[in-house]
Amino acid sequence: MQKWKNTIAYGLGAFGHDSFYGILNTYLLMFITSIMFSGGDKHYTTHMVAITTMIIMVVRIIELVLDPFIGSMIDKTNSKWGKYRPWILGTGLILGLGSPFLFTTMNGLSTKNGNLFLILFTIMFFVLYIVYAFKDISFWGLLPAMSLSSDDRGFTATGARIGSTIGGNIITVLYAVLLTYFSGSSNFNEHGWFMFALVIGLTQFVGAAFTAFGTKEKASIVTDQNQKEITIGQIFKTIGTNDQLGWMSLSYIIYGLGTSITNSFMLYYFRYVLDAQDKWQYVGWLGIFSGFVSIISYPFLAKFFGRRKIMVGSMLTMVLSYIIFSLTQNVAMTLVAQLFYTLAGPLVFMVLLLTIADCVEYGQLKTGHRSEAATSAVRPMLDKFNGAVTTGLTGVIAGIVGMTGNVAASSITAHDVFLFKTFAFYIPLLTTIIGMIIFATKVKLDEKMHADIVNKLAKDIKAEENK
Repeated sequence: MQKWKNTIAYGLGAFGHDSFYGILNTYLLMFITSIMFSGGDKHYTTHMVAITTMIIMVVRIIELVLDPFIGSMIDKTNSKWGKYRPWILGTGLILGLGSPFLFTTMNGLSTKNGNLFLILFTIMFFVLYIVYAFKDISFWGLLPAMSLSSDDRGFTATGARIGSTIGGNIITVLYAVLLTYFSGSSNFNEHGWFMFALVIGLTQFVGAAFTAFGTKEKASIVTDQNQKEITIGQIFKTIGTNDQLGWMSLSYIIYGLGTSITNSFMLYYFRYVLDAQDKWQYVGWLGIFSGFVSIISYPFLAKFFGRRKIMVGSMLTMVLSYIIFSLTQNVAMTLVAQLFYTLAGPLVFMVLLLTIADCVEYGQLKTGHRSEAATSAVRPMLDKFNGAVTTGLTGVIAGIVGMTGNVAASSITAHDVFLFKTFAFYIPLLTTIIGMIIFATKVKLDEKMHADIVNKLAKDIKAEENK
């Protein structure tokens, strides 16, 4: 019963969490490039967009360096709610109320006094992004704390991935609908963007509340080992000596950089290259359908093939999608490529999520110290690094190829389209192939190996207690 309760509550939390990640990672950039500085001339707009996106990139890089320290603080939390749920609820409230203010020009200050605007924006974005880091690490750190069983983790992670897939894609479906409604027309304005962000922010908080009140951490002799006093040095030792965590991370950071760029550029592709922003909602519907099919099939695929074969097969499917993206330039074939892309992506994430969760016990066996939040912080660190690089690239490339403000798709030249597709599709195709090769040759931690590790840990700890 508790397993089902954990899964449902965690899935609802993931729905809101990934909805919020979408506006922070994709739609904030679209607001910056299209609305935030639209009151100035083209040179001013391009200049300010580049500076703002660079600020976001630097803040994200600074924050990811702080992630192990944030993970350490969460690890040392001791409350009747456990380590993670208080952080999830508190940070969810702050983000829900504070994040919409990123989607403003601060009453025209963005064009009236650009320097002051940049200072205020930097402070606000830095504070909110640190808060988001606490929520992200605590949310995903909760997964290994709810069960030691790979099967149970897979079950709960499946529910979470269904929630996050629907949550991440429902914004794509509702993007134009909500913005048109709140803007009062199809010409999106600042008020429309603010309300759009407020709706998603509050949805995120509701999901956080479900997770905080509906899940339960499971204590055992394995999870209780070395929980009270873990130093920062021990945190880095856990990460640095965990070779499977290292290889999984290297594989994912290379692969994920490509997909992060593609995800960020796709809305620009529909708006400025295909001239089909009205068809953008179909990407969301495809994502919901294919993502749902992909995730519910994961337990069956894992039973018959195991995680390693799922990962390699999914990455090969991603390669196919990139080939289609690269060779075509029409809405129909783009949606076909998107179908393959969104079928494979959730499966890759599932394998990553569960492998890193199992690295908690792998690292515990190697070092003698258990650090759930710090180990779980690695995956958000990878995503944030890729997101930081993507943010900088998006602002710069959008400016270079003229995809800023309300310019028409017809004004984008063939050379600009080629440069755009190089970053959106050609480079990600290469990174996917490299990431797949690293995973296939270096990552050995599978379900059986993890089960053996848990059994050995339990025996070793009992033997130590009986001395």
